[in-house]
Amino acid sequence: MPSERTRAIVWAGGLLIDIARDRTLPVALRRRAVVIARHFPTTDDVSLMANAMKQNWHGPMLAPLEETEAEDAGDHGPLTLQTRLGWPEA
Repeated sequence: MPSERTRAIVWAGGLLIDIARDRTLPVALRRRAVVIARHFPTTDDVSLMANAMKQNWHGPMLAPLEETEAEDAGDHGPLTLQTRLGWPEA
């Protein structure tokens, strides 16, 4: 379902933030999460994609964020344009 697909993308971005900021995890894993998060869709990207995909003949691939439970994206919230992840040090 489009809403489930949207929620999964938003929650995955939140999970990357949680991993990157969890000092109990190995530095290599936290650094990998930061690298992936830099290229992962933000909530703004997801909204743009949802609007652009409304025209798709297959039907909507993504749902607007307000139709999902995106706010439950993790301890640090969803990945947004304002999210700043520093490079984890050993």
